[in-house]
Amino acid sequence: MLYTFLAVLVLVAIAFLALGINILFFKKPFPETEISRNKEMHKRGIRCAKGEEMRIFRAQQKRKQSFQQVTLDTERLQVEK
Repeated sequence: MLYTFLAVLVLVAIAFLALGINILFFKKPFPETEISRNKEMHKRGIRCAKGEEMRIFRAQQKRKQSFQQVTLDTERLQVEK
């Protein structure tokens, strides 16, 4: 049981080090995981869900306001019989 635990612990430690090689040895920055700040996701057209919702909400509000500003010019309206 102890032998199995130590073997698993060593394997996890090796995997942990292998995943962190770029960060630990080459001093590369950790990749940005926030969607709104990740340039690669922006290039692929992936946007933040919150930002998308706000964009859609603003577009709907603009549409509602444009309908509220419509006036009917009754003098120019002609009714044909």
